[in-house]
Amino acid sequence: MRVGLVRALGVVGGAGLLTLAGAAGGGAAAGPAIAAVVAVAAPAAAGAGQVTLYPGVSPVGITAGPDGALWFTSFSSIGRITTAGRVTRFTGTGINQPGGITVGPDGALWFTNFGNDSIGRITTAGTVTNFKNPSFDRPTSITVGPDGALWFTNFIGNSIGRITTTGKVTIFTDPTMSEPNGITAGPDGALWFTNTGINNSIGRITTTGTVTDFTDPSISNPGAITTGPDGALWFTNGGNNSIGRITTSGAITNFTDPSINKPEGITAGPDGALWFTNFANGNGGSIGRITTAGTVSSHTSVGIRGPGSIVTGPDGRLWFANGGGHSIGRMATDGTERNFTGPIALAQGVSPFGMTAGPDGAVWFVNEGRYSIGRITSNGKAQSFPVPGPARPQGITTGPDGALWFTEGFNHVKGAIGRITTAGKVSLFTDPSIGWASAITTGPDGDLWFINGKVGTAAAGIGRITTSGRVTIFKVSGVDSLSGITAGPDGALWFARPGSRAIGRITTSGRVTTFTDPNIISPSGITAGRDGALWFADINNHSIERITTAGKVTSFGEPGLCGSEGITAGSDGALWFTNEANCSNDDLIGRITTTGKVALYQTLPVNIGQNNLQEAITAGPDGAIWFAHDLNVVGRITTSVTPQITDKNPESGPVGAQVTITGSNLAGATKVAFNGTPAQIISDTATTLVTQVPAGATTGLITITTPAGTATTKHNFVVTS
Repeated sequence: MRVGLVRALGVVGGAGLLTLAGAAGGGAAAGPAIAAVVAVAAPAAAGAGQVTLYPGVSPVGITAGPDGALWFTSFSSIGRITTAGRVTRFTGTGINQPGGITVGPDGALWFTNFGNDSIGRITTAGTVTNFKNPSFDRPTSITVGPDGALWFTNFIGNSIGRITTTGKVTIFTDPTMSEPNGITAGPDGALWFTNTGINNSIGRITTTGTVTDFTDPSISNPGAITTGPDGALWFTNGGNNSIGRITTSGAITNFTDPSINKPEGITAGPDGALWFTNFANGNGGSIGRITTAGTVSSHTSVGIRGPGSIVTGPDGRLWFANGGGHSIGRMATDGTERNFTGPIALAQGVSPFGMTAGPDGAVWFVNEGRYSIGRITSNGKAQSFPVPGPARPQGITTGPDGALWFTEGFNHVKGAIGRITTAGKVSLFTDPSIGWASAITTGPDGDLWFINGKVGTAAAGIGRITTSGRVTIFKVSGVDSLSGITAGPDGALWFARPGSRAIGRITTSGRVTTFTDPNIISPSGITAGRDGALWFADINNHSIERITTAGKVTSFGEPGLCGSEGITAGSDGALWFTNEANCSNDDLIGRITTTGKVALYQTLPVNIGQNNLQEAITAGPDGAIWFAHDLNVVGRITTSVTPQITDKNPESGPVGAQVTITGSNLAGATKVAFNGTPAQIISDTATTLVTQVPAGATTGLITITTPAGTATTKHNFVVTS
């Protein structure tokens, strides 16, 4: 049976309103203070589909701020990171693909907006001003000039710009300017810049606009430029893997070394040397050091991936934008390196497959590409715990022992089962029978059950591991792929069999049953609904499907569902799912009631034309739905489950009397109290909760608490004895 859907797409201004954690709108000239994204909690009683995002795209530019912190740019935000690694992010309409960033003479941070051709200014308190001019054409780098103004490169406009702190703009052009990129104040009172276009040269411009151009065969795609401790200008040559030096009189020296690989950023270090980043095409990378005499050394680390800008921090260390690793890196001059991830990046450009509500009130997830387990609180504070191989972490669940259990395995690589405490202590269990382990769940028997892919002698099937580490694998015949797994309401485990176009069931003794139906084509995630059935996403059938424990299948689908993959049961009694490949190329979060009514909510403020939502979705301990996005974002969407009480019956009664309370969003109640005295919850549904007057109760209001909030009766309940 296939049931038609009622589809409501969330748009700005209605249900599904997107918020960037309190982001404020700004005009072309000025905007109000921009909220710090990772520091703002979602509203306690928001409407259905309100999204809070904790963005974590690749950092680009970085500078030492006037407040003792480092400030950096990323795709859609300005970030601030203390030397202890605490991150605050600022977003708003005045911030659009920012690139270069520097401290202005007015104590604010000034940055280039490559996305909307503007220059931005942000105070250390987060107030943004945006300056536009018709002559701005993809501004890139920015620096403070010796005249107290800001100077920047107009990459596509082939010009150098100057802007005062009051916003007055002057543009300088010259035939030799060719896609200018880096810019810095020289020791001679002029500005020096790199020409990355066909000219391949180093330019010099006085504060009055006189331009001199210096060419040399050794200059090849120059990028960043800085003043060295020797009074010369030092720059990176990305085109021929070298570091260049030019004196103020124009004498050029070129330094090569096998360790120099696509150099990008460069800065004068606290030790009298120059430090630079080796982007290495984003696949790995290193931090390089070159003395003023030309001696080169290189520092590598598994955490350094595609580094770009680099600066000396107020703590005497080198700080760099670790673009390929989606993090901010810090390195001491002795080569000791640390990577700060957290809300800067919650994944490494690959799918964070697993996500679960933790026993500590936080949401835990898998960072597949970073070989780490992440933790994020409801106000956006994130942590990252590295885990050892042998393969990438995949799935995660809360175990019966109060720890988190996760799987490892990737692309037919033998994996393992891991355990991490809420304090971050990791244990790893290996066994010859464990193959490509993926999804995992806690079974009704108190053991952990997981999907086991065939690798070598390890058989494909369903795995079980006790909390002491004993592993059993149950082979599933005819398997060519298995997917999600969940504990069913019937005391068995249920899983998806996309290769067999079926849903599987396995008892705790290992007996397997397979259910097929014409509507089952490519099932993916699976979860137990509150209606006593199993619900699963079917990617290729463009549907959400329901299967009873007896095997009866109902399919809910429409053309708008194209690529539903992950699914979870919400605290509002509905099922929530990721719709990664919608027909309009939007990335959507979907909600379906047990009667088949669907609503879809946008997860990003614009259609990026990519399919980046994966199967990582879970009901959080705060009553909201949490999901992972391939663009290094962890998202939170409210479910509008704040409880409401409309009536109670009876209005009075003695201790022990049964009371029925009606209203909305009452399912999943965790506490009922009569004038503050806790009472027993006999039963609860979304609209009705049955309790009884507890011993010691006195006349007063009744309160019902759920993970999403507390509701209170309008009138007192009168205790008669």
